[in-house]
Amino acid sequence: MPGKRMRPKDENDASRGYRVHVKDTGPPDNKNKTWVFEQRESSMNATGQLLVRVVIAKITDRNRLLRLLNDAPVVQNDPRWNCVVWVQEAMKVLATDGKALGTSKMDWQTVRDTAMGYCQKKKDAHRFDGKGKFNMLKPATYDLLDRKETMP
Repeated sequence: MPGKRMRPKDENDASRGYRVHVKDTGPPDNKNKTWVFEQRESSMNATGQLLVRVVIAKITDRNRLLRLLNDAPVVQNDPRWNCVVWVQEAMKVLATDGKALGTSKMDWQTVRDTAMGYCQKKKDAHRFDGKGKFNMLKPATYDLLDRKETMP
């Protein structure tokens, strides 16, 4: 779930979006990890790191949204801080702003529970292990605003 991938409303094979997240650049056993913000344009196809998507908002101002996410605090030297905490804090920044997003579901517990439950549902359906029959080029997508799956 860590990270956000913004997608176009009318997605097709040529659609592009943004991968926005924080990642740690230190060795796995390092207790003082170095976290960095990353924003990169990307295709909307599935990747090894993108298991599922959960739509939580309609974007009204993409440039403002990207600016706010870029400015969301990245904490160093705190072993309790990680990419999931960053997503939670970034969502607070966006909710407080009130201008970058339109219709949205910004309650952290709802978003987190939905994402984790949806990911587990896809795992149980064998979406990730090659035993199920899915279009593996397209990431499984659940729209929390409409409460429905848009890509199995």
